[in-house]
Amino acid sequence: MKKERTVLSLIAITIGLLFAGIAFYIYQYTKILPLAKTKTVSISAPTPTPKPSIFLLVNEPSDEKIFNKKVVTVSGKTEDNATIVIMTKSDFDVLKPSSVGNFSTTINLNDGINIIRITAIAPNGEEQTIERTVGFTTEDF
Repeated sequence: MKKERTVLSLIAITIGLLFAGIAFYIYQYTKILPLAKTKTVSISAPTPTPKPSIFLLVNEPSDEKIFNKKVVTVSGKTEDNATIVIMTKSDFDVLKPSSVGNFSTTINLNDGINIIRITAIAPNGEEQTIERTVGFTTEDF
């Protein structure tokens, strides 16, 4: 008697799940979306950004270099009509390159890691930036 009840219960559950699945499928199949909720998506190819006409080359300091002096020389080359902006967390310097485009200045470093941002700005507003990460420590290693 117990065995028959268990088998009958399993058959009833299976038939119930089957009918529920069929009802859900019919509901989803006949469902109509209003036109106001549908959206048209258009995909366009990205336009490439033009390469800036200004160039910037940083000779010193090299990236990820450790210094044991607080004063560091920043030097490089760019176009002669550009403006050079050199920024650190605690220092800011604006300079003009020489007639051949060379520039050089000194900056003060803070203890630990310093990020030096060198930006060359052309007269037409185009700019190019190079970042150098350097460190200052008095420890020997």
